[in-house]
Amino acid sequence: MDTNETSLTAHSWLSVTTFLVVIAIVIRPIRIPLPIPVFNKAATTAATDAAPDASNDPSRQETQTLPTLSETDHFQVLCEDAISNNSHIGVGGAPEAVTPHPSTLQDEHGQANMGDPLPANNLNNNDSNTTTEQREGSQKRRIHFPFGITLNIATTPVLGVLFLLATKSINGQSVRDGIMGEPSSGVEPFAVMAYICISLDMTGVFQYAAFWISRRGGGGGQRIFLAFFLLSSIMSGLASNDVVILTMTPFLVYFSQAVELATPIAFLMAELQTANIASMALYIGNLTNVVVCQAYKISFVEYSAWMLLPCIASIAACYMMLRLTFRKEKYIPKLIKTPLVDPRSCLKDPAGAVFGLAVLGCSLACLIGTSFAHISVWMVTGPFALVAFARDCWYDMRRHRRGLENGKENTTAEVVALEDVEMNRVDAAGLPEIAVPAQSIVLPIELHSPILVEQQLKETANATQGKEVMATADEAAIPFSSEAESIRSIALSTQIPKNIYVGRFQRRFPLLYGIGIRMPWAILPFTLSMFIMVEGLSHSGWIAIFATWATRLVPNYVAATYAIGFVSVLLCNLFNNVPMTILVARILQHPNFASSPLTMGKPEVVRGCVLALVVGSNLGACTTLISSLAGLMWDSVLRSKNSNVGFWNFFRWNMGVMPVVIFVALSVVAIELTVVY
Repeated sequence: MDTNETSLTAHSWLSVTTFLVVIAIVIRPIRIPLPIPVFNKAATTAATDAAPDASNDPSRQETQTLPTLSETDHFQVLCEDAISNNSHIGVGGAPEAVTPHPSTLQDEHGQANMGDPLPANNLNNNDSNTTTEQREGSQKRRIHFPFGITLNIATTPVLGVLFLLATKSINGQSVRDGIMGEPSSGVEPFAVMAYICISLDMTGVFQYAAFWISRRGGGGGQRIFLAFFLLSSIMSGLASNDVVILTMTPFLVYFSQAVELATPIAFLMAELQTANIASMALYIGNLTNVVVCQAYKISFVEYSAWMLLPCIASIAACYMMLRLTFRKEKYIPKLIKTPLVDPRSCLKDPAGAVFGLAVLGCSLACLIGTSFAHISVWMVTGPFALVAFARDCWYDMRRHRRGLENGKENTTAEVVALEDVEMNRVDAAGLPEIAVPAQSIVLPIELHSPILVEQQLKETANATQGKEVMATADEAAIPFSSEAESIRSIALSTQIPKNIYVGRFQRRFPLLYGIGIRMPWAILPFTLSMFIMVEGLSHSGWIAIFATWATRLVPNYVAATYAIGFVSVLLCNLFNNVPMTILVARILQHPNFASSPLTMGKPEVVRGCVLALVVGSNLGACTTLISSLAGLMWDSVLRSKNSNVGFWNFFRWNMGVMPVVIFVALSVVAIELTVVY
């Protein structure tokens, strides 16, 4: 293609418009109802005729929501329901910057409405809604449209590509280049490492570490804050930011309730910021890192050699700015209660935790050792993922065989009792495929505990009184138990597969099922479609224009570092960090930029732009909720726990921290370039 700016056509404008619309829908998914009407009265009448006594038959009600449970397991479901329905951050009201979900506000009669906004988390909502619909249906025929198409991160980019193909705005060459190009191969190592990290997380090792830290802190608020700050950094550096978000966020919500923090905003903001900052350290920490490294053929060791110092400096700057921003005692108290929970009770599979850590450590060591041979990352990590997969299969089959030897087949409740692989689905922000499903924090429950039975009775008696219910939920959040034989988890599934074959697989292989539903499957269609659309922008002339504009920002390597870094941060808030990285990497590779007089023969300028893009894609993800998939997941997990920080509160807290952190990171990159070149 001609390296000069090309004239824009109608197809060019259609391509860029489609790209922007797709990004907007990915950030804020929508549901389009299909024109298939259903009459409420007819439907409820048919349901009533088919099961006239269902509303009065407890066994049938239980069958509709969950499979047959033992008395103890059913009590645990009620405890989980109570916690999920009545969880607020803080005690005695909404804390500053963290507000309850609207469903928890008082109604017009002044009574607290403690209903859970997510129907999947409430065992009683279905019955009450059905009764209401039956009463209304007997008086008036209502038409509703239960069938629809959800446009989200998995479907929208694919539909965007199909639309561009149908309008001939892109051709088969764009599709081939987008799929077969170098940057698109970055999805492979990310997906492989995701399995290893999720398999390790399912053992409970990260929750064990969190409880161990909370107890070792000795009640000192500042020490505990620093400990959680470092734990999030290490987890993100060794695994990925997604693991931190899905593991630490629900833990911090329940932890704040148990220790009666006025507001957990300081801990939550520190968790998200460190998750994105520490993900700069390693090649596998973030999908954006992989995209950049694949585009410029940067090895594992070479990447870490450049990014470790900016990452460490950013973490240090972030901690100092967080302490300055949250200097008041209501954010980080001097003394914090110590939860009386044995951290070992959170380890659902201690042997699996040791095995998973060994697999992760060996895979990272091999990545370092083979980086000089320029072997594809997925070829190095793939065998370790297969080893982890084989061990998970063996674990499930051994447990199933033991269940058969005991003379009974595992029920769904028994399956999730130990592994707890089912988590509440997080779709508040339309990310069920990428946030799938946010893991409920694993907390021990003493079976047949008279204390918990009394708490449950109190909760039932005070179901309409907000403060009493809140206190009960807080007390039940972290029960105390010292016997390993009586340890269970409250992370029971509230969503049972409707497909009989899926349900059978879940009972036979619960651990594999749990890992499978947490794998970021939507990343594949999302990233590949983004690559194709960006390639379409290139063929339609937009990338050439953007590349020419970019040359005006790079008179020297220092200016290039700061300019590309801050532009990347800005574009993160417009496009989200993954599409932004794909787009900017393609711009920097275009001949209009790479062969310009300002960059030709100046490797320090090109290297500064590339490293600044990495910094911007990771740190720009902390500026607003919509700037990264991690931020959207974080917000989804909080809203699923009836907590909400809010867009502007999130932006306000980050603006007190992130500009300094971004400046420090880019300054360290500029210093490195000065020393090396």
